[in-house]
Amino acid sequence: MGKHSTLDHGLFAVLGSASLLGGSMRMTVSVCVIILELTNNLLLLPLVMLVLLIPKTLADTFNANIYDMMVKLEGLPYLEAHAEPYMRQLEVSDVITGPLQIFNGGEKVGNIIQVLKTTGHHGFPVVDEPPFANSPVLFGLILHAHLLVLLKNEEILHTCTLSGVDASKQLSADDFAKCGSGKCDSIEDIELTAEEMEIYIDLHTFTSKSSHTFPGSLSEAPLGCSKVLF
Repeated sequence: MGKHSTLDHGLFAVLGSASLLGGSMRMTVSVCVIILELTNNLLLLPLVMLVLLIPKTLADTFNANIYDMMVKLEGLPYLEAHAEPYMRQLEVSDVITGPLQIFNGGEKVGNIIQVLKTTGHHGFPVVDEPPFANSPVLFGLILHAHLLVLLKNEEILHTCTLSGVDASKQLSADDFAKCGSGKCDSIEDIELTAEEMEIYIDLHTFTSKSSHTFPGSLSEAPLGCSKVLF
């Protein structure tokens, strides 16, 4: 329309770009803030909010955002925001494969070696059983890599027994750091004597309780596989 048009082309270009992002990527607040910072014009706030709200609302009624659609097209593992209704009836025992490998709070070195050699798990639940607890209780999770750190250090191995001595002070955070692209520790590289294989070590000090424990007894925890639903 050229000179006969009184429309502000720059304004409509900015609002159009905001509308495109709001409908395709479902970006609302972040786009609004970015546009206001770029234009330095607070008078655009009502218009930007409007052109973001309308396309996002319409697009949500038809399909997911472009990122979720690309993930599904690529066949990548995808965790839905809301679980399917049938999953509320699933128990942990429905998804666990094979026998569950656990360690006691005080575990024999020989048993640890056997489990590490026969499984490829990256973590193991640590369970307190009688006489340490009245009933089996999930204490936390200990990682495969952390067990290797304990087993390869003979001094620590003899210190972190059930005698009550805190052996964690002899190790630093760097000792438990994840190895880089170089050669990592392997259970096959650890050689222990028959006497060391009979040692019972205390795993409580090296067990993570941050996000893996569940309040209550073992029968109420995910480890029990009987009462906990997803």
